[in-house]
Amino acid sequence: MNNNPVDLFTKRLATAPGRPFERLDRRQFAGVTFLYFFPAEESLRRPLEEFLNREAAKFTENTELRHELGYVRTSRHGLVYRFRLLVPDEKSFCCGNLCPDCIRLRNR
Repeated sequence: MNNNPVDLFTKRLATAPGRPFERLDRRQFAGVTFLYFFPAEESLRRPLEEFLNREAAKFTENTELRHELGYVRTSRHGLVYRFRLLVPDEKSFCCGNLCPDCIRLRNR
């Protein structure tokens, strides 16, 4: 079983109740994930984006992850979005350079 968070998220979307699309394809180009949505009705971007942001917020709830969703284009392949899950940009180890934000100085 693949535990890639983006794969888990796309599986969750594909089975979510009330989803405003008929089919979802996930493609990756140069390390960037693109989600292709085939809407149930003609080009309903706003309801789809609201649904995606709501589901992504639920998916990342109680984690340090946050999501980034960006509309790319509408094509014959449906609505295309770039999707990323981002981790916090903070140090997780001591490098020994006496940094002012060293992890050793954090309050636990």
